[in-house]
Amino acid sequence: MMFSPRLRVEPLLLPASLDLANAEDWKDRLLAALTLNPVLKLDGSETTHVTTPGIQVLLAAHQSAKAKGGKVVLMNSSPAVEAAFGDLGLAPTFEEWRSAHV
Repeated sequence: MMFSPRLRVEPLLLPASLDLANAEDWKDRLLAALTLNPVLKLDGSETTHVTTPGIQVLLAAHQSAKAKGGKVVLMNSSPAVEAAFGDLGLAPTFEEWRSAHV
């Protein structure tokens, strides 16, 4: 499938808890979304719990997006999402994704 810059994809609403229990499922969802558009829009407004495996899944999706010429855009991130990135020393990545413009 060719990427069409006119294709509008709604942001994916991240779950309330993004952790080891659902990391594999979210990896699959994010990779599927990247088949539609290399710009991965994520809405973290309802996420209240994030662990390292959840962040690892997001980072892997970011690498896949970059490989396709895309990027990750993090919209409406919750304090939990920001704190998880900060706890792992990834505040610059968080800021890059949060400030990305599509």
